[in-house]
Amino acid sequence: MSPVFTGPASLRHPREGLALLGVLLWAIPIVLVLRLLIHEDIGPAQVALFIVLAMLYVTLARGRLIGSSVLIHEAQNPRVFAIVKRACAALEIPMPLVFVREDYRIPAVALGFGDPYSLVLSSNYIEHFEDDELAFIIGRQLGHIAAGHTRYISLLSVNGNENFIVALIFGPWLRVCELTSDKVGLLVCGSLDAAARAIAVSMFHHFGRKVNVEQFAEQGREIANDSILRWGEWLGGEPYATRRIAELKTFMLTQQFATLEEWFLSGSRQEPPPALPPAGATKVQRSDCAGWWRRTIAYLIDVAVITSLVGIFHASGVSTHGANSRSDSPAPVSTSLPAKGGKRAAIAKTERNTLRWGWFVVRDESVRLQSDSPPQRALSFLQMSNSSIVGYLVTALYYILLVTLAGQTFGMMIAGLRVVTVDFRRPGFFQIAWRYVMGFALLVPIVALSIIYHRILLHDRWSKTRLITAERALARAGAASTTIIAPAT
Repeated sequence: MSPVFTGPASLRHPREGLALLGVLLWAIPIVLVLRLLIHEDIGPAQVALFIVLAMLYVTLARGRLIGSSVLIHEAQNPRVFAIVKRACAALEIPMPLVFVREDYRIPAVALGFGDPYSLVLSSNYIEHFEDDELAFIIGRQLGHIAAGHTRYISLLSVNGNENFIVALIFGPWLRVCELTSDKVGLLVCGSLDAAARAIAVSMFHHFGRKVNVEQFAEQGREIANDSILRWGEWLGGEPYATRRIAELKTFMLTQQFATLEEWFLSGSRQEPPPALPPAGATKVQRSDCAGWWRRTIAYLIDVAVITSLVGIFHASGVSTHGANSRSDSPAPVSTSLPAKGGKRAAIAKTERNTLRWGWFVVRDESVRLQSDSPPQRALSFLQMSNSSIVGYLVTALYYILLVTLAGQTFGMMIAGLRVVTVDFRRPGFFQIAWRYVMGFALLVPIVALSIIYHRILLHDRWSKTRLITAERALARAGAASTTIIAPAT
């Protein structure tokens, strides 16, 4: 973590932790209301599925950036690259991969679950910002990365533009995070006037140049005197622009700002950003590997997610008992419908408003598989032995799929871990599959011997993979290099 977010002088907003706790409590009534409105169950199983799909989506979206956006380096828009490099050096964080894409709504967004992150800038905004204004916009996104916000925000919105439901549930935490990142942006650009102008241009585009920023900021007083107007802020994931400017004015008057400004203006800006271990050219050291307690944290979180995913099968009503039930197999009467290819699908209707069509049974506005259909028999087989087969399959798919594509599971992301090869490369599918097949098969001896081999376990050694801390994650060769090594998200 960047030095500006450690110790008593941390830039982190004092209400960040409280806001996160509030979000967790606030989410419960919101979910209950949504269940009533959309008539769908929203529980741990659906949340777990959302997490897995979001991680996969972010991974694929970042891959799309390399093929459909412009990568910024010293030979490709040196102006932007120099601002990013100088800010990263001051924050003491590794360089992200910087891309430019066409986006009329979002000036800049940071994506990813670990280094190297992706910083995506809008081509529709770059040329409208002066250098100091662009430094504010870039600095606040780097602030999200340095504070550890990005990996969680990426789950909520891969494009940096959350929808109404996300803003309603996570808004209190998102808004506080934005205030934290604004402080970083102010320190990077070094001017309150530049920061205010950047906020105006990012909100109003061309018209932002004609806005009197001082008069615009005064509108905040009217909002402060009206509780109803203040509540309107809850409908978005960002604080009111007037509040953002007011918070920056207050921050500039603190001793914390004076201390950090002096540090930002020191020689640290002249030093290059810290470089990550180049893939293929550096060996993973024992000290790079995760310790027992971080592995345990990741494992427990993943167990919770996997248990919820397995619950999807039960929630669907698929079980051995249900498959053998005769309630969804009434005696057919009645007619048929034409089907594709000249065949006809039999439909049976009974006095219980039940409709049978092919493999499916429709009754009381619900659709189920017929008890004698091949898919139902296969699912029933998976439910044998107290769902142990389902559990093994879901666990294997969860680990192998996420680690192969994203380089980490959800638990690893929370604990700050990543799977790499012994030379910091991204492992292949079969290597990951072999790692976890051995891990499941030899779980007992692996756990027993972890007292001795607590950083490089048996399945790490035999699969030639390592579970490392995110700070030593897979990266490109050299912070200022123009050669791309496509990262695992």
